[in-house]
Amino acid sequence: MKKLNFKKKIKLKNQRASNVVKLLKKYSTKEWIHSIRSLNLFHGIGEDINDNIKTKPEFLVVAADFAIRISKPNGLGNNPTIDQISYLLNSEIDLTDGPNNFIKLFGLGGVSLLATWQNRFHYNQSNMIGRMHLLYNNYNNHLIDTLNISIEDIYLIFLALLAVYEDKNKIFFKKNAIMSKDVPSLSEEKIDRFLSYFAITQNEYVKKAKNEKIYEKTFGKFKYLIRYPIIEIENDLFVIPVFEQLIDTISNNLYFLLLESFSKISKTESGKFLTEFGTVLENYVLELAKQQFGAKKIVDANKIVKDKSKDRCEAVIFYNERALAIEVKKMNFKRDALVDMDKEHIDDLLKKHIVKAFKQIETTLEYIRYKNYYGLIVIPDIMIGLSMIRSYVETTFKESANFDKNIFICTLSSYEALMSNSEDNIFLILDNVKNRDFNEGDDINIVMIDMINNHHNISFINSFLQRASEKSLLKLQHLRG
Repeated sequence: MKKLNFKKKIKLKNQRASNVVKLLKKYSTKEWIHSIRSLNLFHGIGEDINDNIKTKPEFLVVAADFAIRISKPNGLGNNPTIDQISYLLNSEIDLTDGPNNFIKLFGLGGVSLLATWQNRFHYNQSNMIGRMHLLYNNYNNHLIDTLNISIEDIYLIFLALLAVYEDKNKIFFKKNAIMSKDVPSLSEEKIDRFLSYFAITQNEYVKKAKNEKIYEKTFGKFKYLIRYPIIEIENDLFVIPVFEQLIDTISNNLYFLLLESFSKISKTESGKFLTEFGTVLENYVLELAKQQFGAKKIVDANKIVKDKSKDRCEAVIFYNERALAIEVKKMNFKRDALVDMDKEHIDDLLKKHIVKAFKQIETTLEYIRYKNYYGLIVIPDIMIGLSMIRSYVETTFKESANFDKNIFICTLSSYEALMSNSEDNIFLILDNVKNRDFNEGDDINIVMIDMINNHHNISFINSFLQRASEKSLLKLQHLRG
């Protein structure tokens, strides 16, 4: 009986996959992308909650990937509907066979892992863009040498696209729309370099997918829109199907783009970058803390834990008889680890980074006498629902750390937002996180949103990151109008 049910399930999945392919080929690539871009432009504007959910940027990335990979040049002469686009997302979820198996493998932690790709654009975009100038500043010369384009070039071209494309609700654009004789970063040469790195034609997109064994009926795999957020739909006619993905690629994913370019040089260079970037990330996280608390209130943990054989975190902030210990972890899942449900790899990563960070902070805090203390494990923006991951590691690795309830996992974007606030408010936010009911969601970002809704004077925009971008912004004022 079970065998029959399994065969029936496979048959239904094959039928669903065939239906998706038929639907995608019903409309042309241009028709699909036109609809997806239109929905992206007006996401959140309408009053229909269901429509707003269907047009979440993360979901539109899924639909755009399918459309670019599978649809054909010719179509019906009209555009697909919002429900047809939503059907693609639902098919992805059903056909990857991920959710049920993931929950079985990871329990509640599986919800957090599954939610990652659905909520990648959850964070403050202003901070993410500002991050480019500070976190990646050490790699500016490398970008100029290898790509003939600088971080400022990337940023100014992005702002030009924002001014003359996104803000004006355009579907398509041509190169000359963002070129300017008055701004060196917007020269034809710079625009060409930018597009050669971040844009791709449909034929190239399909070729790359097939090289990775991502075929017509392949679901759940890597979306090349994450790497190439701009599509050249015809000669010198470009479209950004999901604008949030462009922001994500040039800010959050700049790390992976740099790794890609170092890897093309040699394994030695890529290894060197991976090692060095850990230190760069630590320095960046601590610099954000220094901007709020001042350097004197931040103590290197090596000065606190002097026994070299013992674990310790990066640093501890001391403020008004309260302590905040910080540990930074440069952790990223290998590509498609979540889709492939690679439990061994995921468990290994969680143990080496999350569990170890708990131990490092807990050991450091043993040397601190303050009764009021917190710890933050700062990681890249690779997960949400961090309380669920915490619950999973507490159960799976219960002998490896104490998992002090005053220590929280915190994404880099949440940390940037947290450090936008005054010293008192930073600890007030952490107090609210500590007292939060599990069912309410205790991710720092969510707690801050609720505090704002309850009339607390909480900030999300980091002025330090904002200032890093303002000089470049002034160069583009004449483009708006």
